[in-house]
Amino acid sequence: MRSLRSLFGNVRGLLVVGLAIRELLSFWTGHPYDMEVWIRTAYSVAQGQNPYSAFMPPVPGLSFAFLQDRLPGVGYLPLWPVVVGALYWIYSVVPGASRFFLYFLLKQPPVVGDTLLGYGLYRTIHRWSGRADLALHGLKFWLLFPYAIVISAIWGMFDAIVAVLVLFFVLTLSSPRGYAALGLGILLKWFPLIFLPFFVLRETGRRKLGPVIALAVPIGLTAVIFLSMAWDFIGLTAMAEYTSHGGGGGMTYVNLLQAPFLWPTLSRFGAFWLVVGFAWVPAIVVAAFVSSRRFADKGPQSTLQALLFIVSVFFLTRFGINEQYLIYLLPLFYVDVLLWHPERKSLFTLTWVLGFAFLLADNDLLLRFFGPAFPGAFDIAFAFDNWSEFAWIRYAALHVIGVLFTIHMVQLARVFLVSRASPTPWLWRPFARLWSARRGIATEPVGDP
Repeated sequence: MRSLRSLFGNVRGLLVVGLAIRELLSFWTGHPYDMEVWIRTAYSVAQGQNPYSAFMPPVPGLSFAFLQDRLPGVGYLPLWPVVVGALYWIYSVVPGASRFFLYFLLKQPPVVGDTLLGYGLYRTIHRWSGRADLALHGLKFWLLFPYAIVISAIWGMFDAIVAVLVLFFVLTLSSPRGYAALGLGILLKWFPLIFLPFFVLRETGRRKLGPVIALAVPIGLTAVIFLSMAWDFIGLTAMAEYTSHGGGGGMTYVNLLQAPFLWPTLSRFGAFWLVVGFAWVPAIVVAAFVSSRRFADKGPQSTLQALLFIVSVFFLTRFGINEQYLIYLLPLFYVDVLLWHPERKSLFTLTWVLGFAFLLADNDLLLRFFGPAFPGAFDIAFAFDNWSEFAWIRYAALHVIGVLFTIHMVQLARVFLVSRASPTPWLWRPFARLWSARRGIATEPVGDP
């Protein structure tokens, strides 16, 4: 018992525990669609093929889902395809390696990235607070945080790597190294692009070159990879268009817009989906302008508030916010709550609870994630979602949670922008009033002080 306590009482021990938990869950789980895309992309790149140019067939002996379908390539710039291609090469040189060894390798970037994200939280909290105990608390929280574990170790998404690079950028307070790290994050996923307009407006003098560095890194490395791999750029443009527009669905009101009872009506307006798909672009520009005026101070607290506000605006205007996108919001939000705004703890908790509720409903209570080890699990989940007479329960839950999450994000955007705004969650207030009324307690109206 004493050795267990000592393990949880120091940085190294927590990192070992957090990594071990993720590794134990890694090699036999995975999101059936995303893992299949990783597997097929890894195979095609290792064979010298362009993963953007054609739909990919199943890989014999390795694929476990969508075995009758060809799948499109990854919706990212070429660094991730090269990474998974290299992991396939490692798998191929090991004699008699099981397919689970490849699954294990494909999970290493998200697993290690998520563990490093916990360490990044530790370093950030320690530097800005000067308190090792508080930083250790943050490390323990993230390494044992169920939401982070599911997204990285079970789902297999690598957003934690990008979040680490964003956190490093914030920690360095916009240094050239930080901008280079942000550019590397853009090369993996486009999400960090939403921060650049804010820093273009806020930076002065030679520091305005920072956003140029952040753009030069992904552009330059993309060109180098494509030329060295002898890939054509045709598929890349299609990927860029799709990624910029978004795939719809997700945790916000967009899910409701695509419901069967609304889709036929909205589809009559030809430009509607085009406008909705790119609404995030002007919204981010406006958010950057507002943030540059509201958070002119370049200190860590003001910078973090600005980034949180921009992320919340993006969530409200993006055509589809999937569950893994919360990995960009939650670490920054956690630092904000722990260091400067402890009164926002209930808002933070409700954010990830709503996200986890959507994650459970969207993925059949996580059943589909067991597909790599038990392909029948994916078949059962797929059959329930598409043919069961009770499937409406899942879709209704997704719509309800999407509306609730949208309302919650509106409040978060307001709270991040106006620090004096009441931190009491809007979604909790009706229940609080009902509870107070039943107990006969008089309450003051909840609002801004």
